[in-house]
Amino acid sequence: MILDVIKEGEYTNNNTKYKLNNTTKDKSIDKVQLKRIKELLDESQLRYVSPNVRELLGIKKQDDPECFMKKKETIVRRVVQVGEKFRVILYIRLSQEDGDLEDGDVSGSIKNQLLYLLDECAKKENWVVVGIFCEEDISGVDDNRPEWLKSIRFAEVGNAEIVLCKSQSRFTRSMEMVEKYLHKCFPEWNVRFLGLVDNSDTAIQENKKSRQINGLVNEWFVEDTSKSTRATLNSMKRNGQFTGSFAPYGYFIDPKDKHHLIPDPHAREAIRMMAGMLKHGKSMSRVIEVLMRKGFLTPADYKTSLGIPISRGKNRIKSIRYRVEINETLKSIAYKFYVTQEEIKVANNMTTNKVNVGDILIIPHKQKWTGDMIRKIMTDETQIGTLVQGKSERISFKNHKAIPKPESEWIKVPHCHEANLDLETFNIVSNMFEKTTKNRTQKNGEIPLFSKKVYCSCCGRAFNKNTAKLKSGIKEYLQCRGNSYRNGHICDNTESINLEELKSYVLESIKNKISEYYDLSKVNKEYYLQNVYSNIDNDIERLEKEKQNIELEIATKNNILVQLYNDKATGVISATEFGIIKNSNTVEIEKLNVRLTDIDSEISNLKSDKMKQVDRVTLFEKYKDINELNKVVLDAFITKIEIGKVNYQTDERPIKIEWNLHSD
Repeated sequence: MILDVIKEGEYTNNNTKYKLNNTTKDKSIDKVQLKRIKELLDESQLRYVSPNVRELLGIKKQDDPECFMKKKETIVRRVVQVGEKFRVILYIRLSQEDGDLEDGDVSGSIKNQLLYLLDECAKKENWVVVGIFCEEDISGVDDNRPEWLKSIRFAEVGNAEIVLCKSQSRFTRSMEMVEKYLHKCFPEWNVRFLGLVDNSDTAIQENKKSRQINGLVNEWFVEDTSKSTRATLNSMKRNGQFTGSFAPYGYFIDPKDKHHLIPDPHAREAIRMMAGMLKHGKSMSRVIEVLMRKGFLTPADYKTSLGIPISRGKNRIKSIRYRVEINETLKSIAYKFYVTQEEIKVANNMTTNKVNVGDILIIPHKQKWTGDMIRKIMTDETQIGTLVQGKSERISFKNHKAIPKPESEWIKVPHCHEANLDLETFNIVSNMFEKTTKNRTQKNGEIPLFSKKVYCSCCGRAFNKNTAKLKSGIKEYLQCRGNSYRNGHICDNTESINLEELKSYVLESIKNKISEYYDLSKVNKEYYLQNVYSNIDNDIERLEKEKQNIELEIATKNNILVQLYNDKATGVISATEFGIIKNSNTVEIEKLNVRLTDIDSEISNLKSDKMKQVDRVTLFEKYKDINELNKVVLDAFITKIEIGKVNYQTDERPIKIEWNLHSD
């Protein structure tokens, strides 16, 4: 009997569960630098400190719970009198774009900025730091930075007179936010902004134009960096280089080349097992049962077991508290929850396999496989060696929300890594998931031979399998679903078709199709394939040359943009001239990138067409001696069968076969 579930962030003994406190590990800290920071910082004056800085400095004083609250509807701004202190908040931001994280030393980067700002405060006798806000690995154009928004709220409610940053770009790289806060809100709130490196100071009115120019240049820099990065990544994707952070299920990132995938032997075994079962007509529920019984973890749990950090959420079930019932054994309990007896014993510090009625056990929870998980893996062309990337894109460099792209715009490059599945198996299994209707399983857990294959040419509904008991035995037949009592007999295609007769007809049709190919002379077959390959190869070669020329042109224009920044910074060209030339080059680069995407799509389609011709010949050769019809053969050759009404005058019935042979 399940008593309770234990989620992430909770701990339990056999009777009680507790919330876990997030304890942090001691970090190696430069003691001299840390000592200097603590000398400059008066902890008693602090009202808020970001958690990462609090952890780094070991600050014990708790945050003021009211530091972000408005005490009155209309706040009277404090005017600093002689002898009073200016309340200062420090805003620190670390990001790759600013070169902070190149060596991965996050704590060192925070301490460097913090010490720099505190040194400046120490020079002012009437400045006191009341808040420290710090963000890690986040862009300055992001307007939803949590600590940044907190720092603004802290100032808005009247808790600070000065916002101090290393530079204006640390506070924001968005021109819109420069105007909103530095030139509108901060003056209204009687708050002064200071950027030390670039001398940005809102107390100096003459400084406004330089702040605006800095704001534009900072935003342009991020925009151009974003475009350059996106172009570089797209180029890598088009050249078959993996650019993701985590490898898809079934693969590892090659330790010798982070842009290449290598098969994961354990996951490959699971993939081939589920593909084989589906290919031979096993039901989804049966596949899931076998995966769980054999101990194959779901993709998310498998990543976690490998030590790969993924976001799982606090509501994920980690384990279960279970009370032993009558006649239950450790073996039966383990079987019930898809775990091993040893795993239960370890979780409960047990030394024997004996359990008693009423005992409370902690059962490790394993996420159960679902049909959606299997569908995602079985329809992923990565499993046949094709690298599929670019399925989504961010709205803009300011808005990082990812939006899905249509499949026609995905970047697909075949033969990039070793395949986990052969092409024939992948095509058969992936085609099973194209239609939304579910396969109904039989009592033996297998899918009927003609499931999702036979349809009525009159009403379009599927033909269902039925059985009838006769003196001579059981008769199996197919009948239009539109002619059933449940559906109101809306279709006049009333005659059923004998299952064995349909099998014989389809098998004979497949044999005839194979014979058509072998009736061609050897010379004709070789000429046919050579002609097809030659035309496709010529088209691919032409597109590849065009692609190389475009990539060279894009690289040249990107170099021009880099030189433009230098010319503007040194005064060779004005800001207006810079904007005109920059916009012209940017538009041209965007057009060239669009053409690159089109070329990649064309090349991918041509390579796919070539492979289809090879698939067809391979299929004919594999089944040239076929004598029996099974689901594997049926799925390989046929997409759909349409059955029409019986012509009572001729006693004939039209049967149309839609072949899965691409060129037919």
